[in-house]
Amino acid sequence: MPANNALNNEEDHRDTNTPDASCDASTDTDNEANNDADTSKGIDDKGADDDSVCSDDDAGDDSLPSAAPAETEASAEEDIGKKINQLRLAKGYSQRKLAKLAGLTNTSISSIERNKVSPAVNTLKAILTVLGSDLTTFFSDEWKEPKARVVVTPKDLLELSEAGSRVSLKQVYNCSTTKNLGFLIETYQPNSSTEEKIAHEGEEIGTVIEGKILIRVEETTYLLNQGDSYVIDTMKPHTFINPSDSITRIVSAHTPTTY
Repeated sequence: MPANNALNNEEDHRDTNTPDASCDASTDTDNEANNDADTSKGIDDKGADDDSVCSDDDAGDDSLPSAAPAETEASAEEDIGKKINQLRLAKGYSQRKLAKLAGLTNTSISSIERNKVSPAVNTLKAILTVLGSDLTTFFSDEWKEPKARVVVTPKDLLELSEAGSRVSLKQVYNCSTTKNLGFLIETYQPNSSTEEKIAHEGEEIGTVIEGKILIRVEETTYLLNQGDSYVIDTMKPHTFINPSDSITRIVSAHTPTTY
């Protein structure tokens, strides 16, 4: 837990957005809340308008894969969650953004990606339409798994914040479909903040490498300076605020990798 002063004051929060990215038709991770409210990670949606760099998949059709590969129902379901996650990250979308564009809840997307729920045909079609794919391609033998990278350069980082946002959340994404840990490089412009009181499944740990940050967890506010670290249960509503006139930088890791 952060070694810091607990401030019991209330401060205004500004919203942060979320968005562009860079890895092609394959993706990686991310998490979400266990309640049907539209709550998600401390940052808004991700948005991306460009397709990426890892693998690719796209087509057009709208019939369910009757002629899908002869696989067991269980293995087919496993593929669904993993493939949707890959396509989403390739687009640079957060679970929240995908849910919004597809007319679903964050919890639904999170459950589908983790294969806890098998989506109805219409739901799957809506998701794939947003992600620029279709049922035929999704269930075809042409689907390609992305190749995981060892080195992730600055241009390969996945930006989760909307263009123009004053908070930048860059995810270190190497196209792996099996990793269990998410890692972010965060930059907060002077007097900026994440969305107010967001919550999502998992745990997060981070270190302030420049500047200072206020972290409000439920009703308690903690002030962290350069060199201070924090550990929070992200199921509890939380907000990150840069109260200073200088830039703040943080590196953080979170589980699960869904975001």
